[in-house]
Amino acid sequence: MAKSKNHTAHNQSYKAHKNGIKKPKRHRQTSTKGMDPKFLRNQRYSRKHNKKSGEAESEE
Repeated sequence: MAKSKNHTAHNQSYKAHKNGIKKPKRHRQTSTKGMDPKFLRNQRYSRKHNKKSGEAESEE
């Protein structure tokens, strides 16, 4: 008895391009949900101490 086929890429490219392969939409601020808390804390301090003069002084 012949072995059965396990995998083929036939037609997959056609199906993928039928509606177009789109890049993910870029958002102004990407979500930090699920990111390393230590990294986020450090990022916050980094932002706080690297502000240009006159840039949103009310933010903390």
